[in-house]
Amino acid sequence: MPIVFNRQIESYRVDLFESSNLTYDRGIRLTLPASGGDPAHVVSIEFPSIRPADFVNIGTNFTTIQIAANRFDELYHVLQTESPLFFSAYEFPIGGTTLRFAGVTSDPEATGEGFRDANTLAGP
Repeated sequence: MPIVFNRQIESYRVDLFESSNLTYDRGIRLTLPASGGDPAHVVSIEFPSIRPADFVNIGTNFTTIQIAANRFDELYHVLQTESPLFFSAYEFPIGGTTLRFAGVTSDPEATGEGFRDANTLAGP
């Protein structure tokens, strides 16, 4: 059962391009540092127009994830605005099928954090 669990994202790189032989035109590459005996890991996130059923491919120190193209802006926004961020992915065979998961998550935050309204910036 290949798994990358809750590894902190150290850095990311965004790629936008045109290609005659790829099914996507943008990507994000995450760098996960070595941690707790696990080697450093690189995650390549590709954004095809239609996500395939086998969208997770986990290797020893390199993982490829495919997420539908319409999710690019959401993921890019989270990478730009949240810290720290963590990456998890797994492929788990159950019966005659494979359960797949890939995602980015932040640390827990207190409720009510976020953007301030204009009237609260002025004070009482």
